[in-house]
Amino acid sequence: MTLIFALALAPGGVPAGTPRVATIACYLLMLGLWLLSQLSCYLWGSVCAVRYSAHGILESSLAPLLVALPWLLGFAEWPAARSVFVAAGVAALLLGLTAWGRHDDRGRSQ
Repeated sequence: MTLIFALALAPGGVPAGTPRVATIACYLLMLGLWLLSQLSCYLWGSVCAVRYSAHGILESSLAPLLVALPWLLGFAEWPAARSVFVAAGVAALLLGLTAWGRHDDRGRSQ
């Protein structure tokens, strides 16, 4: 959830003139991670549809894409926007790795 909150606040820290695609990508990423969290079998999840270990695998697998996104979408020349996605990629990798091999925090019957 910390990464989701950080991504929600990040567009406010990028300077004026940063391409809009960077802001849109940030909000879409935030929405996708929030949805994954809501579907995961852990304390903050609403529906137990994704095992917590699978959540970790998905999150850490997303990390290389996050790091590459500024170059893929063409806003790598803006250091603040680029730094947001590189930091998000590192955070996603570290957070995802903490979930690998862990058991679900909630029962699947909920």
